[in-house]
Amino acid sequence: MRARRRRRAFALAVGLALALPSAALADAGGSVSAFGGPVQATLSWQAADFGVKDPRLVVVRAGVTLYDGSPVGDDRCSIGCIFAVGGAVTPLKVVDLDADGEPEVVVDAFTGGAHCCSLTEIFRFTGSAYARLEADWGSTGYTLKDLDGDGRPELSGYDWAFEDAFTSHAASFEPPLVLVYDPAAKTGFRDVTRRFPALVRKNARDALHTLRRARRQHYETLGIVAAYVADLYLLGRGREVRPYLKRARKRGDLRTIAGRAPRSYESRLLKFLHKQGYR
Repeated sequence: MRARRRRRAFALAVGLALALPSAALADAGGSVSAFGGPVQATLSWQAADFGVKDPRLVVVRAGVTLYDGSPVGDDRCSIGCIFAVGGAVTPLKVVDLDADGEPEVVVDAFTGGAHCCSLTEIFRFTGSAYARLEADWGSTGYTLKDLDGDGRPELSGYDWAFEDAFTSHAASFEPPLVLVYDPAAKTGFRDVTRRFPALVRKNARDALHTLRRARRQHYETLGIVAAYVADLYLLGRGREVRPYLKRARKRGDLRTIAGRAPRSYESRLLKFLHKQGYR
């Protein structure tokens, strides 16, 4: 699933909110298959008035069916989900995510709505069955690409913990988030964002550009500032954070929709970043 990066405040967020539900109306039933090594996977769904209903994933390994059921847990996609099919976009992949020679089955789904949720479902062979792991990308989505050429693809998106954390959804801005699949990790993923400073630097430049636009239009800025400060920490520039926030306060860059941000914003932001592992 391609990342639907909201660039960033203003009209694009509104366009996303309007476009996604209309794209999901009256989807036809269908199916898609993918292959890799001894693994064959088929994802099918039935037509619905909104998105699709009753999606079903069947995974066959070495001629034996080892999974046959919903691709998404808790019936989140029993009705209404979107499985994008067409062109380079496919909701189903069979790919070796951890370079161990055994391919995983990856299903991408969007649950519908303007603010939530792009889901990645990963099915791992355990030796006798398939175990499912879910990643939630909020409303931003992700891309699956080998960013460093090591033969192991990364899941590259944005940290959706920042969505609505300090400002309205339309004015939210997120730092990048790069994960690698690791079944030995507690969550099933490892955060390797700091290994890709060029990606972070680009996000920081985008944040400052968007902040300048917001300043000119007297728009809310707290979400943009939060992401930029997170980028500074990701780049190892934590010493710059407090001086930057002091300058931003003096310039009037810390704004809510109603005017200047409360004095508690800076401390609340730093506590949030500590909780999320940025500092």
